[in-house]
Amino acid sequence: MAALFALRLVLSLIRTGPVLVADELGYLGNARVLAGDLAAQLQLAPFYRGGYSLLIAPLLALTSDPELAYRLTLILNALLAAAVFPLLYLLLNRFVGVEARTALWVALAGAAYPAVTVLSQVAMSENALYPLVCAWLLCFAGLLAAEDGRRSELPWALGLGACTGALWSVHNRMGMAVAIALVALVWMGARRRIDRRAAVAGIAVIALALLGTHFLDDFLMRENYGPGAEAEASNRLDEITTGHGLLTAVANLAGQSWYLLVATFGLVAVAASDFLARRREPADVGRRILGVLLLLTLLLVAISAAAFPERTRPDMLIYGRYTEIVAPALIAFGLLALPRWRQSLRPLPWALGFGAFTALVVLIRISADDPGGANRWNIAALPFVTSALGPAILLGAALVAAAGAAVLVRLSKRPTLAFAAAIGLFLAVTAYGAWNPVRSSQRAVYPDGWSSPETVAAETGIDRVEYDMRSYDTIGLYVTQWYLPETEVGLFGRGRVPADARYVISSEDWRREQREPGARELWSDAGRDQVLWKLAAAGGRGR
Repeated sequence: MAALFALRLVLSLIRTGPVLVADELGYLGNARVLAGDLAAQLQLAPFYRGGYSLLIAPLLALTSDPELAYRLTLILNALLAAAVFPLLYLLLNRFVGVEARTALWVALAGAAYPAVTVLSQVAMSENALYPLVCAWLLCFAGLLAAEDGRRSELPWALGLGACTGALWSVHNRMGMAVAIALVALVWMGARRRIDRRAAVAGIAVIALALLGTHFLDDFLMRENYGPGAEAEASNRLDEITTGHGLLTAVANLAGQSWYLLVATFGLVAVAASDFLARRREPADVGRRILGVLLLLTLLLVAISAAAFPERTRPDMLIYGRYTEIVAPALIAFGLLALPRWRQSLRPLPWALGFGAFTALVVLIRISADDPGGANRWNIAALPFVTSALGPAILLGAALVAAAGAAVLVRLSKRPTLAFAAAIGLFLAVTAYGAWNPVRSSQRAVYPDGWSSPETVAAETGIDRVEYDMRSYDTIGLYVTQWYLPETEVGLFGRGRVPADARYVISSEDWRREQREPGARELWSDAGRDQVLWKLAAAGGRGR
């Protein structure tokens, strides 16, 4: 655990501020207003739930220095990521019946999954979801064990309710976890598998969490987003039912399932096939919790596929970020099943099946016209280079994954070697998958010569600045406002500067275009056409 924390902490040393916008600014802006500071300007952004922001809000309350606040957030991320290991260990050792030494190895392999490390380098909700999913499974397993009379039911029911509510507060896709937990509690209580009072208590905690999340969302919407906030879920649902949206979602289902298979070196398939092969055996806690995990995985893949009915980037076909939160647990269960699964393995059908699956995904990629560049952050565990994510890249990833899977199968006669090999494979992918997007994104957003606008804003006493939407730049709008913690940001368009405006962020040509010879340049974003202007008089000439 300490080694994983140290690895992520060292990697974060090159980071100084947000790079994934508007996503990071959504969570950071929410945290800032929860800490009692100025509201963020997020009218153009989709809505971001406040659960993760609640975790980082106390850090932002400690300091007004944006760079320090961001570094503290990354330290918290490293701690959250490190928590995956002990949570997995407790799940396996206490409830799945895995002896301590084996549980340590497989929990470490799951915690070493590359995307956990990569996403710890950005202020994204997945940092809370990774450990929360493990805690949710742990509480679920505790309740299932209590069903057999081996544990007290009430604490586990309350824990399951709390974890379920926390998952929902962090991201709305975790509504699937809410549905699974509610159905389980109702069924177990109705069938008297657990004390009905425990079931009611768990359901009550979930209900209270849903209500609290509703009030939190309303507050954040009112403060940061305004009445025109984008209803992302309803918009995507409309897109699915029109044009080729449904067909695209089905194609995404294939691509994203393929990614999860490749990114785990086939261990997802091992866990799933072992579960199905033992379906007629008496269902112990381990098998039942694996069933819960597989059900959650299926639902998350379906939601993720439906989230992109119109692809604007090639990585959306194999998008992994929405589903990877279950990968650490799936890897652990897959490694545990590997020696048993190997005994019934018939290599040829599996090789042919995987080859056909890869061919299907490659065919979809060839036939699709997905504009834009690939985003490595969303496919951080792909065991190959990303580049343009063309057919050759997909084939290369499939070959690397197949080779890695073959190594794991070959070593499964000596499980400890297989566990160590899995850790080695994930660390190798991390070496490329983490360093590449972290370094390149940091340099792209903060190139040599870049300086924060905070100093000039503080020296000049800027309490409000108007942003010119004619010169809209995603990084310019969102990253710049993160470095203006004491400055309110407004939007204007069509060159009509608000009458009381004294400061404007626009292009280098704004002074000439607006015929404002008295306007003075205070700051410019190196490498980006974004300039902070001080007007000669409020509103300039009043146009």
